Amino acid sequence: MEITGTIFKVLPQKEVTFSDGSKMMKGGFVIMREGQYPKPVAFELFGEERLALLNGVTIGIPVHVSFYADSREGKDGRFYTTLKCTHLMTHGGNTIPTAASPTPLPTSPVGQMPVINDDDEVPF
Repeated sequence: MEITGTIFKVLPQKEVTFSDGSKMMKGGFVIMREGQYPKPVAFELFGEERLALLNGVTIGIPVHVSFYADSREGKDGRFYTTLKCTHLMTHGGNTIPTAASPTPLPTSPVGQMPVINDDDEVPF
């Protein structure tokens, strides 16, 4: 999936501990979606090397984000959905590579954005 907007906020980084005891840094960013009814949309990144890529991102720059949705069931029986960024590109054409997607994605010749087919969607 893809969306266009303007960087609205870079989220603080924090360390998270998984059920197996392993630890990893987590952070992300929020864009303001373009259109008649602008809305904020938050994206998540895991790992220090991926978070370091946000150092070049500044508030107010227009970006094009490729992402996938990841849902999980909580202990309370509710489902929680997170948007995982797979590719970030400024409107000027500068690519800011981010988290790897679950499977390698082919790129299109126009703008070098990943091509995501509806068949690639994860059924929920």
